[in-house]
Amino acid sequence: MKEYIQLIIDYIDNHLYEPLNLNEIANYIGFSKYYLNQVFSIYTGMSIIEYSRRRKLESAIDDLKTKKRIIDIALNLGYSSERSFSRAILREFGHSPSYFRHNKVSKTRKIVIYDLNLSIDEYRFYKNFPDNQKSFSNRISNKGVYNLMEYLSNVKYVTIDKMTVISCTIEGQNPEDEVIALMKKLSSKFDLQPYREFGFDSPVNSTEDAINYRGYEYWLAINNEDIEKLPSSNEFKFENHKVLLKQIPKYRYATIRIQDPFSNPFERIPGGWKALITWLEDHDFKEADFKKCSNANCLEEVLEIDGITVMDIFIPIG
Repeated sequence: MKEYIQLIIDYIDNHLYEPLNLNEIANYIGFSKYYLNQVFSIYTGMSIIEYSRRRKLESAIDDLKTKKRIIDIALNLGYSSERSFSRAILREFGHSPSYFRHNKVSKTRKIVIYDLNLSIDEYRFYKNFPDNQKSFSNRISNKGVYNLMEYLSNVKYVTIDKMTVISCTIEGQNPEDEVIALMKKLSSKFDLQPYREFGFDSPVNSTEDAINYRGYEYWLAINNEDIEKLPSSNEFKFENHKVLLKQIPKYRYATIRIQDPFSNPFERIPGGWKALITWLEDHDFKEADFKKCSNANCLEEVLEIDGITVMDIFIPIG
C-alpha cells in the first residue's frame, strides 16, 4: 500500500499549481477518493487536502524569493486574496510572507510515510504522536501492538450485502455531529426504520481559503418500504442540504471492533485504524491478486451492545 501513497505524493508534487482534483487522483491510483483519503491519513498523519495545501505553501516560500508580487503568488496557488494567502502562511509557518521574502529559511522536512509493520520499532513510530495521544505511545512495548490494545477485537472478514442508502455530506469544522444530527431528524421526519448506519471522512474539494474545513458523509441503509416515504427516489433537499439515494454494491471487508471508542477517541479510533491497516499490510495487501475497490469506502459503524458502545471499522478488500 505504501507505493500507492507515494504515487499520491508524486502526483500532488507534479500538479502544485493546479486545483486539487481528488477524483482525478482516485482514477489515477485506482481506489475511491474516500478510501485513499482515509488510508493516506493513517500513513502520513494528514489528509490529502492538508498535504496538498502544505506543499503549495512550501512552494510559495521559493516564489517569495523572486520578484513576483505576493498577490500573483496567492492567486497562482488558488487563494482568493493576498490577505487569505498571508493568513495561511502565518498559520503554517509562524511568519508573514514578507518575512520569507527578506530572510533565508531552511526547507521543511519531507513527509514521512510511516512504517505500519509494528514491532520493536513501535517506540520510534509513536514518538511523533500529538500530545493528546501520548498515553497511547506510552502503552507500547516490544510485545507488539495487538497484545496491548485490550479495547480492540481480533480482525475478521465480513461481507456487507448490497444496500440502498440515504446519504448526506456536510463540510465544516465539526461535520460528524452536524450530519448525524441532520440524518436523525430526517429519519424521524419521514418515519424511517434504517437497519444500519455508517459514516466516514469525506475529502474536501475546497478552495485554499477553507483551512479548517473537513467533510463527513453519513449513510442510513433502508428498505424499499422506506424509499416510498421519501420525496424522491433520487435526490432531494432537507433543511438546505442535498440528500442522495445511493446503491452500494456488495463488498467484502476486513473489520475490527473498538470497545467504548468515545472514552478516549483520540487514542482508540486512530489506534483501531492503524491496527487494521497493519493487519492488512501483513495479509491481503501482500497478495499479488489484491483487488482495488475503486468505488468502496472505509466505513465506521457505531453500535450499542449490552449497554456498551462499540465502533466497527471496515476496510474493503474485494
